[in-house]
Amino acid sequence: MTGEITFLHSADWQLGMVRRFLGPDGQARFAQARLDAVARIGEVASQTGAAFVVVAGDVFEHNQVERQTILRAAEALKRIDVPVLLVPGNHDALEPGSLWLSPQWRAHVPEHVTVLTDSTPHEVVPGVQVVAAPWRSRRPLTDPVAAAYDDLAPAGDVLRVLVGHGQFDELNGGLTDVPPIDVTALERALDDGRLHFVALGDRHSATRVRDRIWYAGSQEVTSTEESDAGNVLAVALTPDSCEVTKHRVGTWHMIEYRTEVDGEESLHALEDWFAELPDKERTYIRLGVAGSLSLPLLTRLDAMVDAQGEVFASVERSAKQWLVRPMPQDADFEDLALSGPARAALDELRQALGTGDDEAAAALALMHRLALNTSTGATPRETG
Repeated sequence: MTGEITFLHSADWQLGMVRRFLGPDGQARFAQARLDAVARIGEVASQTGAAFVVVAGDVFEHNQVERQTILRAAEALKRIDVPVLLVPGNHDALEPGSLWLSPQWRAHVPEHVTVLTDSTPHEVVPGVQVVAAPWRSRRPLTDPVAAAYDDLAPAGDVLRVLVGHGQFDELNGGLTDVPPIDVTALERALDDGRLHFVALGDRHSATRVRDRIWYAGSQEVTSTEESDAGNVLAVALTPDSCEVTKHRVGTWHMIEYRTEVDGEESLHALEDWFAELPDKERTYIRLGVAGSLSLPLLTRLDAMVDAQGEVFASVERSAKQWLVRPMPQDADFEDLALSGPARAALDELRQALGTGDDEAAAALALMHRLALNTSTGATPRETG
């Protein structure tokens, strides 16, 4: 039996992913960051003495990614100096038209990179086998990893790692739209020596399911719902022990932030919160604000959020959590040059606001902002 082996476990690179909320500039930086994180996995391999790297599914966002994405992925993989084993997941399944069979991939894949297209035990280094559970369609009809290990004999004198992709009911509350992985059956396979470690993908946050069953999470965060993305796992494995260490390779942040506003002091607090955040060019914020503001302060809030959107990768108003109501006062309109139809529209909106019309509230706030910009000669971005 081999002694201790160290390898790296990653997953869900989803190269070619598009996040519409970032805009063109932010999207370009986000795409590059995902490739840079792959290259940093090579640095972690060197630092930890890892013998190989496994990627547990969803290497690419889909099977029709642009040729440039494939070529740049191949270049990033060259930065990893040890064998790399890739396993197709639900996003890049081995279905008709799979990119794994494309001329672009085959022409540029580095020699040390292997795509595991079946479940035959693969000896990646002497004394260590990797058993893959590749997806052959986006909608499997059974447990997506069970067939890969059900009929295996005990590993004997080798260490054996299962690499698969999918979800457990206990983690997602039974909401998966494909059959879940049977964790009890996996535990039996670990207990009887058929497997020594299970490396999984599909969950984007690094997650320990059991001591020897882990999700690596994505190499770079993809949404505000992820609690521990941006890592690669270093697994130090023996027949009798397993030590898993997380190494940070991601550089982006995605934050959901909610706050309440009720006057000028609360706006100062929000400004201070924005100012204190690091890595602004690599941070996306989904912002929820609730409360009531005078129209001048509401205009100031809108201008602040617009300006911060230029500083950060993106600041997006949460559709469900943006609950700011205007509190118009007569003084708010004294300095605005409104007459004729504009004044009539203003009066109509104020009457509608009194009945609790939220659309009227939003229209009134916009009207105040536009009228203020017209009367001062400022553009919306200059108003502060």
